[in-house]
Amino acid sequence: MAKPKTLASKDLRAFLDASKRDSRLVGHVERYILSKPFEVRNQQVLHPSDIIKPEWCALAAYHALNGNYVETREKITLRTQSIFDEGHAIHAKWQKYLREMGVLYGKWTSGRKHIWEVSKNVTAKSVYKEVPLQSKKHSISGHADGWVKGIGEDFLIEIKSIGTGTIRMEAPALLAQSNNDLESAWKNVRQPFRVHQLQGQVYLHLAHLMVEEGIIPSAPNEIVFIYELKANQDYKEFSVQYNPDFVKDIFEKALDVTWAVDNKRPPLCSIDIAVGCKRCAPFRGTNEHQS
Repeated sequence: MAKPKTLASKDLRAFLDASKRDSRLVGHVERYILSKPFEVRNQQVLHPSDIIKPEWCALAAYHALNGNYVETREKITLRTQSIFDEGHAIHAKWQKYLREMGVLYGKWTSGRKHIWEVSKNVTAKSVYKEVPLQSKKHSISGHADGWVKGIGEDFLIEIKSIGTGTIRMEAPALLAQSNNDLESAWKNVRQPFRVHQLQGQVYLHLAHLMVEEGIIPSAPNEIVFIYELKANQDYKEFSVQYNPDFVKDIFEKALDVTWAVDNKRPPLCSIDIAVGCKRCAPFRGTNEHQS
């Protein structure tokens, strides 16, 4: 996998602020977080969590699939890293419960051994690698948080930690109607947010495509979302049935980019055809049509 290039940040305010802050400990932690490189991630596949977003860019994806990925995100701050880590902890907690119940299915590793199995049949030292899903035809690859077997029909799970920022981004009207009171807004969350539904349907469809290709023997027709409110650990669940039409456009976009890569035909920016976007800016101009 080619090492990603990184554009120099135009805004070093966070690092400078951390350097100037009079702190016995936290300032040092802030500078450490800001100095860390981005997590290594395979950029030569299309990730479900990316392609579902409005800011996904076909031209940037084309170059990434060709091994020419350029990192355009700003460095992660201590606060952002803490939010991510809290979300990971919530994921691990729910997966632990399901593992102990013996119903958590997916990929497990123990040493060099890799197996697809339900948790009641794995050793204590086995590490859960979630549910890897892919479609080479669409160049899409990702991991669902879990697959549950033994509680009625099989279903996938997605675990989401919810905070003020989540609701502000995905359902701002709920906060506005609640006068920015998080717990009041939470009470009015009655279905998964659209972006989460898109991600879940992508996972379900990938599982069905893997059945068609003979990779796995069966695929769930349901996904259950677990929402946990970070403020007080309250939780909700939502069950959604498989609906491939809901993500038909996403898989068509993936096919278009895959075709473009195979035929060395860079697509246009899918955000702004005329001026492009932040993600494809490094490729516009003289090197735009280089693979």
